[in-house]
Amino acid sequence: MLSALMSILPIAAAVAIVVLSVRRARHEGRPSPSRICWLAVPVLALAVVAVLCVLGLYQGGPLELLVLGASAIGASQVMLRRDQVHAAAAAWGEKRGWSRERTHALFTLAALLACTLLGHLAVELPYNYEILWMAPQYALLQCLIILLALGALHFLFQRRGAGMVVGVGLCFVIGLAQFFVASFKSAAILPNDLFVLGTAAAVSGSYTYAIGGGVALGLAAVLLATAVGSLVAPAPATSRGRRVAANLGCAAVLLAALAAGVTLPSYFDQLGVQMKYWYSLDYYRKQGFITSFVAVAQDLPIDVPEGYDDDAASELEASYVERYDEGEGSSEARQEAEAQFDEERPSVVCIMNESFADLSELDGASWGYDGPSFVNSLDDTLARGSLAVSVLGGGTCNTEFEFLTGVPLAYVGDGKYPYSLYDLSASPSLARQFSELGYQTTAMHPNYATNWNRDRVYEALGFDEFLDIDDFAGAETYHSGVSDAATYDKCLELLESSDGPQFIFDVTMQNHSGYDQNNLGDVEQYHVDGMSDYDNARLSEYLACVDESDRALEEFLGELSELDRPVVVVFFGDHQPALSTILNAAVSGEQVYDENGNAVGGGTGGGDASGDSEAAVETYRSTYLVWANYNVAGNAQDGEKSDASPAYLGALTADLIGAPLTDYQKAQLAIREELPALSLLGMELADGTWVTTDDEEALPQAYDDLAQITYLEFASKLR
Repeated sequence: MLSALMSILPIAAAVAIVVLSVRRARHEGRPSPSRICWLAVPVLALAVVAVLCVLGLYQGGPLELLVLGASAIGASQVMLRRDQVHAAAAAWGEKRGWSRERTHALFTLAALLACTLLGHLAVELPYNYEILWMAPQYALLQCLIILLALGALHFLFQRRGAGMVVGVGLCFVIGLAQFFVASFKSAAILPNDLFVLGTAAAVSGSYTYAIGGGVALGLAAVLLATAVGSLVAPAPATSRGRRVAANLGCAAVLLAALAAGVTLPSYFDQLGVQMKYWYSLDYYRKQGFITSFVAVAQDLPIDVPEGYDDDAASELEASYVERYDEGEGSSEARQEAEAQFDEERPSVVCIMNESFADLSELDGASWGYDGPSFVNSLDDTLARGSLAVSVLGGGTCNTEFEFLTGVPLAYVGDGKYPYSLYDLSASPSLARQFSELGYQTTAMHPNYATNWNRDRVYEALGFDEFLDIDDFAGAETYHSGVSDAATYDKCLELLESSDGPQFIFDVTMQNHSGYDQNNLGDVEQYHVDGMSDYDNARLSEYLACVDESDRALEEFLGELSELDRPVVVVFFGDHQPALSTILNAAVSGEQVYDENGNAVGGGTGGGDASGDSEAAVETYRSTYLVWANYNVAGNAQDGEKSDASPAYLGALTADLIGAPLTDYQKAQLAIREELPALSLLGMELADGTWVTTDDEEALPQAYDDLAQITYLEFASKLR
């Protein structure tokens, strides 16, 4: 109702423009067609906003509408007085002894600068309520990009003001699009979103497109730019053909400068632009849409391995496939497992457990911690051990990406989040692999579907169904969200709902940070020398979460043991909690410092544990296990331990249970004999030695070979 009443404001402004225009026409005669076209812009804009208000699709306040109306009226008056403005500008130039050409050039430059500022406002105001706090250096960088773009359009439009207006209008369209994406998904528009416009269009009809006050302000900036553009006209020229060629040449130069400006300097490394993809929208607001978008676009390409060639990489992959086929692939154990898999078709439940790790590996004996009791006591697993992950305290989606695709992050790049950067519809995928075997594939995560773009990513990876927080209404909660046990109940429901084989991927939530919530009641308290009371309390709360996860897993596997169908469970943690850095520093006698150089935890060693590669490796490990509720042919199921990585885990599981393997997986398994574990930090060699990727002399040939094969199977297919 209020929105409908506010429609009076834009309607009144539109009527005022019409009345003032008619009154002026009576005195000066009928306006030219071009002037009528210019005047139509604010009137049409006000009409659209009025309709949105009547339909209840305006959610802003009256002040923004007043600003819009005033801007529209002011713009129309400038358009009506265009001749007077030109005369005043010419007189101003004559007083200074300037030629008409110089005055015209300066006038055009002033208009271009004004439209640049208005373009900046047009792109930011619709979605950015923190525009007043935007870092000035990034605002300036964004304005420089807009200036080059508007300059190029100005010359492409043969120095007519319409070029500037079109540019500012495009800025507004960008800001409007970001407003809707922020409203619907609380996310920023990333370059990879352009690859899935078809999907976006397919679901766009399910949304209600209501605008906010910021959109009205952004539109006001466009109307002011329209007024400025209406004043700009090309200077007379003796040769039309020569003028067109000159303008196109100037446009080409400016476009080349624009291309250089967005490609040559590294926005992250040289210009200081930052990005944390989980908070992408916040960074867009602080740094500007265009600045941030360009920086992320620069981060998209994956480095091509030295000497890479598609044919050579295919031959290299084939050689490793042959090595697997003639070795492990031809073993009696594998043959028995294959025959059993073809007959049994076991369901596969994969559980990526939030922040689950065995911190007893961080000298737990010295502070009285033995680790998760059930997981550590399991002696009938197909495989188990330490998992070398590439993230710590966050970045869950990257461990998830490595597991579901088999692509090591070491070959993607540090600081990249593939879920946010790439269209994964052509990448390797466990979900797609099992779907092609006739499995029903389901992903579940008891939180918002848009987190890490999972709604889009899971579809691209080939999952048939995605269960998000809406599917866990009324579920039991623990600590930071829906309990592990509740997700396991959902897994059981799925298994009992169909006799067909299923592939289920469960991303849990309960153990998510922070660990100072004090919402678990009385928990066992641990004390580590060198850690503050606050950090010890956080450690105790985290370990209580791990204990609950351990208990829930024991109960789940117990229920599966009673289930009359074959089921395989892959269980692994995505990363350790961030406080592991402080814990590791304390038990190793090192000291941890914050970004300001202040000591925040650890012992008295005086060093920064985060800079010690050996210490870092210990905090970039989680736990994994592969278990089955039936006797898997060819496997002793004796709980033998071996190190692994998330990217290997899918191939390892498929190999153990006799499932068909892709060539990429066969190559991975062959290479794993030389590189048992691989992460962004480095790799474990066959003799257990850990080396970093910086130690080029220690890198085995298998590392470079896997880089070639991974690029062939993943990066070369990105769209």
